[in-house]
Amino acid sequence: MYKVLYVDDEPVLLEIVKIFLERSKEFSIDITTSANEVLNSDKLKSYDAIISDYQMPGMDGIAFLKYVHTELGDIPFIFFTGKGKEEVVIAALNNGADFYITKGVDPRFQFDELANNIKKAVKRRQTREAYKNAAEKLSDLINFLPDATFAIDVEGKVTAWNKAMEELTGVQKTTIIGEGDYIYALPFYGKKEPLLADLVLHDNKSMEEKYPFIIHKDNKLISEMEFPSLYGGRGAFLWFIASPLYDAKGNITGSIEVIRDITENKRAEQALKESEEQYRSLFESARDAIYLLENTRFIRCNDQGIGILGCTKKQEILGRSLIDFSPVMQPDRIGSEQKIQEKISAALNGATPVFDWLFTRSDGITFYSEVTLNRVTIGGKTLLQAIVRDVTEQKKMEEALRKSENTYRSVVEDQTELISRFRPDGTHLFVNEAYCQYFKKSREDIIGKIFFPRIPQEDHHQVKDHFASLTKQNPSAADTHRIIMPDGSIRWQRWSDRAIFDKKGSIVEYQSVGRDITENKLTEDALSLACQKMNLLSSITRHDILNQLTVLSGYLALSEEFAHDEKLLGFIKKETTATERINQQIAFTKHYQDIGVLAPQWQNIHDTIMSAKGLLDLSSVDIQVHFSNIEIFADPLLGKVFYNLLENAVRHGKTTTKIQFTSHENGDHLTIICEDNGGGIDRETKKLVFERGYGKNTGYGLFLIREILSITGVTIIENGEPGKGARFEITIPNGSYRYTSKKEVIDQKTVEVKVN
Repeated sequence: MYKVLYVDDEPVLLEIVKIFLERSKEFSIDITTSANEVLNSDKLKSYDAIISDYQMPGMDGIAFLKYVHTELGDIPFIFFTGKGKEEVVIAALNNGADFYITKGVDPRFQFDELANNIKKAVKRRQTREAYKNAAEKLSDLINFLPDATFAIDVEGKVTAWNKAMEELTGVQKTTIIGEGDYIYALPFYGKKEPLLADLVLHDNKSMEEKYPFIIHKDNKLISEMEFPSLYGGRGAFLWFIASPLYDAKGNITGSIEVIRDITENKRAEQALKESEEQYRSLFESARDAIYLLENTRFIRCNDQGIGILGCTKKQEILGRSLIDFSPVMQPDRIGSEQKIQEKISAALNGATPVFDWLFTRSDGITFYSEVTLNRVTIGGKTLLQAIVRDVTEQKKMEEALRKSENTYRSVVEDQTELISRFRPDGTHLFVNEAYCQYFKKSREDIIGKIFFPRIPQEDHHQVKDHFASLTKQNPSAADTHRIIMPDGSIRWQRWSDRAIFDKKGSIVEYQSVGRDITENKLTEDALSLACQKMNLLSSITRHDILNQLTVLSGYLALSEEFAHDEKLLGFIKKETTATERINQQIAFTKHYQDIGVLAPQWQNIHDTIMSAKGLLDLSSVDIQVHFSNIEIFADPLLGKVFYNLLENAVRHGKTTTKIQFTSHENGDHLTIICEDNGGGIDRETKKLVFERGYGKNTGYGLFLIREILSITGVTIIENGEPGKGARFEITIPNGSYRYTSKKEVIDQKTVEVKVN
């Protein structure tokens, strides 16, 4: 018999649940209206499982769950509540709840489900304990080994994972013991694939071919390979040996793999080979012109050094002086011969001077260059190496930049927005007059100095993440945060920031345009607070109504069992139908109340689809998402859109075995297409599917989808062919979608998710 504690603040609901569960003689149910009443009771340890409501006075269900798992271990814990919001479900499961059951109007179904889930949770706990004991024995044997070592059973589940393995992969033993499905391969391949330990148990020719070699020695397998993703992306060369594990009767019970890091040896071999090749080709393959000089005389040059001086062969240069290819006077009004002798003297004394130099080509054309001069010893002889880079275009750009800077200043000075340019370290290069007046500072206080407006401590992380998000692919973004004014008052600002990069891809400065939005923000906050209060009132009221509906449904079911009069049974059925309709209407208000309450945000569509998939049982459906890099600007309830599309495809498609998502960009909009191979929607129904209340179940699913999407101007239509599957097209306007990485590459890849 299963001994169970049930906690709920509704006494009448406690009574009906106890009646239903104890009828089977498999359960003994203790009931209480408050979790606080049993917290310090020794009896709490004796229960096989605990059932709890979520929303209760004193201590709610989540707090009670945390107390139980902290003080008593993993006693099976099941939520039975009318609080069905997605974030509540996620919070419950994230905190270790075994199951989450929403109170409804069908008592037989929900109480049978409750009974079955109690049994499942208890058996799961017993299985975990048995598996944990077996795994700990093997783990103790190998934990002291200096090499990274792990073991799996014949089903591919991890039974041992030593400390050296934790250090190699960054994966802790407590998180991986008992896991299977090749999850232990993720630190090595970045995806789930067999390792050498699996090849000991099962032949896999395609996986063997991924190793550069495999040595078969008795019943052991030996190999080595490079894994670039290890050690946070630094990579490592690994040597492996794997062999089977046997029980006392000689039966194979699993396999063990020992891994040794041989990176230093491999890289030393590779570095030696590469350095030999580099020394042979460096001089000739350099992009810059390189010369070897004896004083000012050229004695050697590479191919780049020929063309940059307007020559066609080395003989036109070698033996001549650098002065022969220079004007008498340099642009700084110093004679070329005097200046080069000063630089040569500095280089011979151990310095590495870098300086501008004006050359005259053999055809008389001059060009600006940057020269790096250093001393080298070759064959026991001291020479000078000169690296010359043509910077003529750079000089022209600098002059153009100087002119544009003057134009820029004249344009922005009259703007009322706050405009500034600054380096990553906070050194300001420019601020307009509006910026100075706002912060009560002069230009002399800011230009050329490090200046950071004071930001409240709570906003630091947000601002830091905002600037970290600026990349070459997405160089600009907007951010709203608070600021502390010189007089100590708090103001709200909205900034549009753009990062400016050099040729190497490093950020050299930021350009920012901001404005004070304090008044708008105060208005928004007041409106948001009012919405939150209304939502809270609606949530509390709906919770109480659902509790009473559950009780009413329970007693209607009991009445139906004991009533024998046909006319009375007819009345009971009509009452049950009315109760179900009330429940559907209450459920609709739960979904609809949150639409538009929170500000829209950028959301990755692929990740949102995967999250929705995880909330459904799609064991017989092949789901394919043909993109992974698209984000759209939508209401935070976007997940409900894809949840309902997936659920409808399975529920109404009847024969659906495949659902796929594709994307198509056309001019000023992007279309996301969701199509399945089910029965489709007939032509008459197509006209009404998005209307409120129309449908075979609640009638609100597709209506909610349309309402959620419309908040940011996104539209949806259904244009599938009846009998061949449903096809929904979601159209996103330009500006409400973006790509998170290079589109041409990502869009060619198909992300397939097969649920087994």
